[in-house]
Amino acid sequence: MSDRSTEIPQTAGVGLVQKTLQVLDLFQLDRPNWSQSELMQATGMPRSTINRLVRYLTDRGYLALPEGRNRYTLGPAAIDLGRRASALFDFREICQPALEQLARQTKETVLLTSVVSAGNAVRCVDQIESTREGLRVFEQIGAVFPLHAGAAPKAVLAFLPEEDRKRYLSRPMSAITGATIIDPDLLERDLRSTRNRGYSVSREETYEGVAGVGAPFFWSDGRPAGSMAVAMPIQRASGEAIAWCGDLLQQVCSKVDELHSTQWRGPERKAASR
Repeated sequence: MSDRSTEIPQTAGVGLVQKTLQVLDLFQLDRPNWSQSELMQATGMPRSTINRLVRYLTDRGYLALPEGRNRYTLGPAAIDLGRRASALFDFREICQPALEQLARQTKETVLLTSVVSAGNAVRCVDQIESTREGLRVFEQIGAVFPLHAGAAPKAVLAFLPEEDRKRYLSRPMSAITGATIIDPDLLERDLRSTRNRGYSVSREETYEGVAGVGAPFFWSDGRPAGSMAVAMPIQRASGEAIAWCGDLLQQVCSKVDELHSTQWRGPERKAASR
């Protein structure tokens, strides 16, 4: 850019980068817009520094100032960066050790899902099939499921911010099987139980004869990034088996959260009690 008033000297170094990130980190889902005065108050930076940073970020599209308003939001460059990061993020590489641990301990089919970009469904991105003899369960990698049907999707839906969860429940929901819960009140009750336990339970909601248990892992802002689930024939889904798998899933998903603690901080999980 040729406007020198918005240029940031390169000699400012790491300290300037830290200040810039400190400003950008303030823009969260529960607080999407800020005035310059509020940015000053939140960061403790002088007005001149905030003014210079905000002008610099706005000039390059990382912040935007809607016409007629004095409050800044994230701009198209920041949104594009987030989309590229999400598209390139390899859940499978991060979660593979945890998925393998689940498969070894349960000997059932284990699934890994990620939230699709629209936020209303999850996609199966990986699985390890059961090593048990007899009946087995498997899923097609790439399959997409709405958030209200099945253990892996409900693990995500239960831990969405309340406003997003209510918005989803207000939409028409289709049944996949006769056991899919599509009544909003009944589903909210089920999701409340999921939050209290720390894991979701599904019985024949997506496939007849199949039960599942799921738990979420999180982005740094506390939103679910995806989930892991154990799927098994309904005949093996005793209360004890469900509880054991649920506690194991919480432990394993917590390890995923901890792999990059500065990027994956999620809500504190319910401690395993069994």
